[in-house]
Amino acid sequence: MNLANLPKDGDDAKARAIRFENIDPFPNVPRALLSSFEIADYARVTGMMWPFAEKQLKSASYEVFIGGEVIWWDGKGRRQTKIVKRGTPLVLEANSIVFAQVEPIFRLPNYIAIRFNLRITHVHRGLLLGTGPLVDPGFHGKLLIPLHNLTSTDYAIDTNEALIWIEFTKTSFGYQPEVEDDLAAQRDARSFKGFPPDKRYLDPDKYLRKANAGNPIQSSIPNAIAKSADSARKAEKSARNIQNIGLIAALVAGAGIAFGLYQIGQQFTSMVQNSQSLIASISTDAKAMAEKITTLSADNKSLADESAELKDANEKLNVRMNELNAQLEKLNSPPRKRARKALAKAKRP
Repeated sequence: MNLANLPKDGDDAKARAIRFENIDPFPNVPRALLSSFEIADYARVTGMMWPFAEKQLKSASYEVFIGGEVIWWDGKGRRQTKIVKRGTPLVLEANSIVFAQVEPIFRLPNYIAIRFNLRITHVHRGLLLGTGPLVDPGFHGKLLIPLHNLTSTDYAIDTNEALIWIEFTKTSFGYQPEVEDDLAAQRDARSFKGFPPDKRYLDPDKYLRKANAGNPIQSSIPNAIAKSADSARKAEKSARNIQNIGLIAALVAGAGIAFGLYQIGQQFTSMVQNSQSLIASISTDAKAMAEKITTLSADNKSLADESAELKDANEKLNVRMNELNAQLEKLNSPPRKRARKALAKAKRP
């Protein structure tokens, strides 16, 4: 085991991890976030990550590529799986969740914990990963990364690019403070809670069964979209039904109004006809009355003329009677009186 060089294979890395599980080969390194120098030293000596490539280092992190099994469920809830390595095409369907393994096998010592985050390039493209999940010291196995495509279109991952960045933090494991005897006794009574051995080297299905009892793990967005679409269809159907009901009600109301107007029209027509009949009757009666008045006027004029004639005849008759009365008086006068009158008449010159 040449600790000056990187492990030559997986078995060499595993052996180094067992040897340095509780022994820190660099005790002078502060308990803090490790820089690229310390990441490289610990990876080389402890075998905490294999394979390891220094070109993937950043100042305080290490880039990791997809490599291993990829699992997802299709729209019908059927489990799909695929082995992916660098260069293998990988497409995440719209609004889907995919679980992907990454390349290295981690064998973390009890004094180093890691966190990982999605590369910002993927975040900007609509890919989501729960930020900063902590992987406890003592973990052995491959990481299973949940990826959520939040976009409404399929997302093609370039597997030739790194998927995540990993940070390494040295913990306070093995720290022995200078304390008084009674406090030291209390500290000695405590025990370190190491990583459970039965949870090392778990395959992806065991992780997923533990997470969801073997049920499909799918995004709720497609169901929400489907429910929204169904609700929209139902709302549209209800709107059409309401529109039809409104149309029928309008037709019924229109028919009622039309019938009412028809009845009013009939009544009005009947009233007009009755009025016309009454006017005609009055006109006939008035005409007859006018004729009667004309006849009476003519009769009255005739009577007036006859009355004038009778009056004139009566006056003439009176004159004649007066004349006759005068003659009678002459005839009835005594003879002496007539002689005297005759003598008196004769004596006149």
